[in-house]
Amino acid sequence: QVANILLNGVKYESELNEPGEASEQPLSVKLLCSTICHMPKALRNLCINHFLGWLSFEGMLLFYTDFMGEVVFQGNPKAPHNSDEYQKYNTGVTMGCWGMCIYAFSAAFYSAVLEKLEERFSTRTLYFVAYLAFGLGTGLATLSRNVYVLLSLCATYGILFATLCTLPYSLLCDYYQSREFVGSQSEGTRRGMGVDISLLSCQYFLAQILVALAMGPLTAAVGSASSAMYFSSLVSFLGCLFSSLCVTYELLPPEELPPAEEQRPLLPRA
Repeated sequence: QVANILLNGVKYESELNEPGEASEQPLSVKLLCSTICHMPKALRNLCINHFLGWLSFEGMLLFYTDFMGEVVFQGNPKAPHNSDEYQKYNTGVTMGCWGMCIYAFSAAFYSAVLEKLEERFSTRTLYFVAYLAFGLGTGLATLSRNVYVLLSLCATYGILFATLCTLPYSLLCDYYQSREFVGSQSEGTRRGMGVDISLLSCQYFLAQILVALAMGPLTAAVGSASSAMYFSSLVSFLGCLFSSLCVTYELLPPEELPPAEEQRPLLPRA
C-alpha cells in the first residue's frame, strides 16, 4: 500500500511538470533551506500533526514496561535483587513485554485492513479515530490496575502506529495532485516529493529527541512512570483536535481531479 502511495505521488508529480521543464534541479543547501522555510501551509500542518503523533507514541513506548513494573505491579527497580519489590518489578516488565507483543500484532492487523477502511471512511475520520483511540488507551491505562484490561488497551497503540506509517504519506500524495502545491520551477517555487517525504519522516526523529530530553526530568519530577502515560494521552488528544481542525485533506476542487483511471494504483493489488 505504501508503495502504491509513493509511486502514485511520483506519477502525479511528473504529470505536473511544465512542458520543457526538467524533472530535477541541482540540490544545494540554500535550496534545501528555502524548501523547508517556504513549505506550504498544508504540508506544515501535516508535519506538525505527524510530530504530535510520534511524540505521544514515543512517550508511551519508552516508559511502558517501566510503568507496568513500577505503577501496576508496585515494584522497585532500585530495590535489592533478592527482594519482593524487585521481583514484582521484573514481573511487571515481563507483562509489559507481552503488552508490546499485542501492540505489534494489532499494528500488523490494522495495517492489513487499513486499505479497506480507506475505501469506506474518509482520511479525516481514520486520523481522528487513531489519535482518539490512542489517547483513550493511554489515559485509561493509568486508571486501571487490572492486567487483562491493560493488555487489551495495548491494541489501541497499534492503531496509531499503523496510521502514522501510512496516512500522512497518502495525504502527501494527494497534495502532489495540486499544481499550486507543487509550484513552478521557472518561478523558483518547484517542490520535490523526495524532500517533502524527508520533512515528513524526520518528525519521527524530532519526537524521539524531545522525548529523550524531556521525559526523564518529567518522570523524576512527578516521581512515577504514570507521568509518561499522562503525557502521551494529553498529546494524543491534542493531535486529535489538530488533525480535525488544522490538517488539510483536499487541495483540488472536484473539477480538477484527474480521471478515475489515473487514480488507480500503479502496483497490482493482491
